[in-house]
Parts: sequence; C-alpha cells; structure tokens
Amino acid sequence: MVCRMRLLVLIAMLVVLCWSAPRAEDISEIRTQAESGDSAAQFEMGLYYEGKSDKDRDRRRAVDWYSRAAEQGFAWAQFNLGRIYVLGKGVAQDETRGVEWQVKAAEQGLAEAQHAIGKRYLFGVVLQQDFEQALDLITKAADQGLLDAQKQLGAMYFQGEGVAKDVVQAHMWFSIAARRNDTSAQRYLTILETVMDEAQIESAQALAAQWQAEHAAE
Repeated sequence: MVCRMRLLVLIAMLVVLCWSAPRAEDISEIRTQAESGDSAAQFEMGLYYEGKSDKDRDRRRAVDWYSRAAEQGFAWAQFNLGRIYVLGKGVAQDETRGVEWQVKAAEQGLAEAQHAIGKRYLFGVVLQQDFEQALDLITKAADQGLLDAQKQLGAMYFQGEGVAKDVVQAHMWFSIAARRNDTSAQRYLTILETVMDEAQIESAQALAAQWQAEHAAE
C-alpha cells in the first residue's frame, strides 16, 4: 500500500501546476521584476524554465528561481520546489528535503500542499504515520474545494482508512465531488448507495447541501 501511494503521490505532484508558464515574449519584463526580488515573478521564471519544451527545458534554472521565491515564503514556489526534490528532476533526489518544503507550503494554507502532506501522514511516507494530522490537512484542502482531497476523504471514510468507517461521511464527500462531474466520484456514490439505507442517504445529502451552502461564497 505504501509503495502504491508513493507512486500516486509522485504522479500527483508531477502534474499539479496551477499557474500557467509565462510566454516567451513576456519573459524579459518578468525577469526584470524577478531580479529585483519580486517573489511572484521569480516563481513565474521557475515555471518558464520548467515548462519549456524538452530540448530547451532548464530545470537547474527552474530550481534556482523557485528557490529564491520559496525562501521569501511564496507557497507555490515552495510546493513546486518540494516536488522537484522529491522527483530528483534537475537536482539530486532528496525526498526529505522536498517534503520539508511542501510542509512549509501546507502551513501557509496551500490546498495542494495540505493534500500532499496529508497523504504522507496517512500512509507514513517520509513522515511518521499520523491519522489525526492526515485527517486535519486533507479536510482543510477539501474545504478549500480541492477535488482530489474531497475524493480522498470519501475513500478514507468508505474504507475506514485513518478514520472510523462512516458511509454517511463518505457519501457526503463523494457527492460534493460528483457535483463537479467527476466520474470516479459518481461511481463511488453508486456503490455506496447499494449498502446504505434511505435515511443514511438523505442524511449524507443534507450534509453535502450544507457544505455547499457554507462554501458557496468562497
């Protein structure tokens, strides 16, 4: 299970880049801002060098710019720098150092980092297994609307993994995810409803509606 989750964590961290890399024609102005110490511009420079074509990609420069922004506390730079260290792309692989950077991003409230670190606590990958920390971080990410965290919570409650098994809570989180047209969440709902009675389903639906109402304005 730990090996499987390690692979899933690495894949997830590889594909998560919420910011778009800047266009080549914009890079001169961004570089000027970055060299003057602007952390957001430094992060964009990191994206630029990491996001170029295979022939032109320069991960070492990406690491340099991410590091500058991360040292200033830019959460997305901390998260991406951590991902690079975990994967060993452009730097010597150092999973412990990578996780340390992502912990910093999670502490700042970055949902993607909270989810990633929460999973590490859940499965004891690099970090010592801690179900309480896992539930807290993954819930925080889910409450920010992170789809993968919402499905993770659904799976945790469905399987009793790190929490007491609770089909109502599982249905609630999968229902929230399913409303975003996520097919895997919709499949889980179908499975869940075969083992739930009508009262449980209604309770779960009420909880999902309450969550949606509370987070609608966010």
